[in-house]
Amino acid sequence: MTPNIAFQWFTPIFTIFAGILIFIVSQAVLKLMIEPVQQLKGAIGLTANTLLRQRSKITNGVENAELSAKIFDHAAELVSKAEVIICYRLAALTFRLPPKANIVKAARELNGVAHATRDKRPPGTRLPASPSSALSADKNHLSLKEIEKLLRVKTDYE
Repeated sequence: MTPNIAFQWFTPIFTIFAGILIFIVSQAVLKLMIEPVQQLKGAIGLTANTLLRQRSKITNGVENAELSAKIFDHAAELVSKAEVIICYRLAALTFRLPPKANIVKAARELNGVAHATRDKRPPGTRLPASPSSALSADKNHLSLKEIEKLLRVKTDYE
């Protein structure tokens, strides 16, 4: 009769510990993989939003300090959000993320666009922004096309 009583105590205790272990593992997966993936996807979406909304300024090479700062921020945010994801290759396969190398290349392209659109006037100058160069505008257009391929997002309404 003693083994039967021991078994009766073992089953609920084992069930409780198994439930606690499953909860801990699920929370770890949620916090270490799923939430960072969602944040990266959100950052990619916000980047695409900015590029679509400001496409005319970017492709015309308009100098705009606020837009330039925003694009620099997007570039840094993409790289930092990708770095946080543990087992990135597995996450990329599971959640259809772009490869990490593509995110870094896209950030470089974004930095180039941000550099081309930054306000080059001396601080405190009230003169209007200088007209864009055709080379800068053409380079920005090509960069947007490259970003579209690297991040698998739309940067044009075509």
